[in-house]
Amino acid sequence: MLNLGDTIAMSVKGLVQHRLRTLLSTLGIIFGVAAVISMMSVGEGARRAAIAQIKLLGTNNIRIRELPLAGKELEKAGPRYGRGLTHDDASLLRQGIPVRSVTFAPLKISAADVRHGGRQGGANVIGTSPEYAAITDFRVAAGRFLSPLDLADNKTVCVLGAEIKEELFGRGDAIDAELRIGDGWYTVVGVMEPKQLYQGKTPILKLRNINRDVYVPINTALWRFPAGRDPFAINEIAIRVADERNILDVVRLAREVLDRQHRGVGDYEIIIPEELLAQARETQRLFNMVIGAIAGISLVVGGIGIMNIMLANVSERTREIGVRRAIGARQKDIMLQFLIETVLVCLAGGVIGILLGFAMGGLISLYAKWETAFSLAGVLAAFGTAAAVGIVFGLFPARRAARLDPVQALRL
Repeated sequence: MLNLGDTIAMSVKGLVQHRLRTLLSTLGIIFGVAAVISMMSVGEGARRAAIAQIKLLGTNNIRIRELPLAGKELEKAGPRYGRGLTHDDASLLRQGIPVRSVTFAPLKISAADVRHGGRQGGANVIGTSPEYAAITDFRVAAGRFLSPLDLADNKTVCVLGAEIKEELFGRGDAIDAELRIGDGWYTVVGVMEPKQLYQGKTPILKLRNINRDVYVPINTALWRFPAGRDPFAINEIAIRVADERNILDVVRLAREVLDRQHRGVGDYEIIIPEELLAQARETQRLFNMVIGAIAGISLVVGGIGIMNIMLANVSERTREIGVRRAIGARQKDIMLQFLIETVLVCLAGGVIGILLGFAMGGLISLYAKWETAFSLAGVLAAFGTAAAVGIVFGLFPARRAARLDPVQALRL
């Protein structure tokens, strides 16, 4: 009677003696697992990028953005289409939403050249209020953010994003420096911390590069950067709700206030990052189900191939099986040997497939510029599935080998 160690050793010896057959047996598992790992890396990378984008807005936040009408929508609105999103809308929302711990900040976004000394760069000039930094959890790295006094006095001060600061000042100090934005001069009072952006190939949201933002008081922006249609026009209203349970109530109230003010014209959109996050997770779940189905088909095909090769292996090694039975090996010893061989083939294919999947994911990231990421759960699932395929598809060849009549086997 052989112990488990001796059985494993004999299984390994049998696989080594037939190297080419063993390699061919593993190909189905290798490519199946590699395809699953690489595709899961793309899905995981997309999921993380989507979550990062959404969290950049803040999951407890609401964004109300202007939605310019065109074509049939504009014709349908007719004479009702008026001013679009304005600074007055932000004031009305403050008055019309009685929910506690809700913070508002209007945003007027303008593109302008920023100059300091002999250096120049293009920037997004963001007219906003002091509450914006708290709403976005965007911290100041040096100096300060805008203050209520800046708004009250219409001061020409600004706060620079990290990238535009580096472009204009390098590693030098920017605080209290004078720079030219568009046609006016502004004093730098702060520099924001750098923020990592995740745009990806299929962005959930179209986000501007906030590291190139230059923040000025909203009143100053309305005065210095007037829009064509209305001097009080803005592009966005940012809202932060302290208690996430109140988000839907705030959205409902905001829609009521704006519909009444805009006379039912849908010239704005309300973006709820928490809902986008839920949609991203649902999309990832569906993606994983599709990948799981493809993986199942691939591994079943690979398992069938292994089973066929192991059946041929049993036929060629009939005399070996007869000799082992004649010297005392039991049916379960023979069955265990061939089952172990099949499982080892699948595990070897799984390991090689995982490594190949990592390489394929890296190539996808390098050449296709898709963000990829690997999850330990996905790797363990692929490895465990490969082992399960070995057991399931190895049972039939192993049982056939164990049931061979030793007398008949020795005669062949």
